[in-house]
Amino acid sequence: MSQTLSAAASRREPRRLKIVHTSDVHLDATVAASRNGRVRSPGEIGLDRVIERVHGEAADLLLIAGDLFDSGRVGSGAVDFAMGALARVPCPVVLMPGNHDCYDDESIYRSVDLRDAGSHVYTLMAPDGEVLEFPELEVTVWGRAMVSHDGRNRPLDGVPERRGHYWHVGMAHGLVSDDPHEHRSSLIRSEEIAGSGLDYLALGHVHVFRDVSAPGTKACYSGSPVAVHSEAVGSVAVIALDPVKGVVVEVHRF
Repeated sequence: MSQTLSAAASRREPRRLKIVHTSDVHLDATVAASRNGRVRSPGEIGLDRVIERVHGEAADLLLIAGDLFDSGRVGSGAVDFAMGALARVPCPVVLMPGNHDCYDDESIYRSVDLRDAGSHVYTLMAPDGEVLEFPELEVTVWGRAMVSHDGRNRPLDGVPERRGHYWHVGMAHGLVSDDPHEHRSSLIRSEEIAGSGLDYLALGHVHVFRDVSAPGTKACYSGSPVAVHSEAVGSVAVIALDPVKGVVVEVHRF
């Protein structure tokens, strides 16, 4: 899905773009809620709300920055729900593994290909990173699949250079911390964000909305669409990439 850009094209501004960004849906979590006699997990309710927001915003792109599933051993009901939900999204979807559904030997993504939900669904499963290019949207999306959630994993290793005039968007699942004594897994440093050259970095792993932007790059955790113990609501981020206003992020709480 790549193309060569002419020198003239590389000098012009990209089109305005609207993105919905979510993460940490955790389908197949054990706690359940009921509606109309059917038991649904909080993750199912949360993902439905995200898709409603995609429709309401007339979004151009949906990003799911890891942990769509709660583990690599989810039941068929969670997989079927994910397939049906993604099939309803009216725009391209890009998703990547997180620490709960990482791309190891027992990953759910080894047996299930969510791209079967439709030609508009794309996955980032390359451990060394890969770039998806969307010429009609004038945007590239980069990310590295998480194979193991440990101290060796550096989610922002290998961010490529910008391609032509396109918006340069990245996805990563890990913890942003500048504490020199922090030794948790999948760490991301602010200097890595600042040096990435990305217009927007869609982050997953932290379950509440958090702006961790660095000079030159807007970076946010969308928060989970599922309410967590520290907050009574879930959230989703809506990002406008505007050639005049720049990158504008709004958080919507459910």
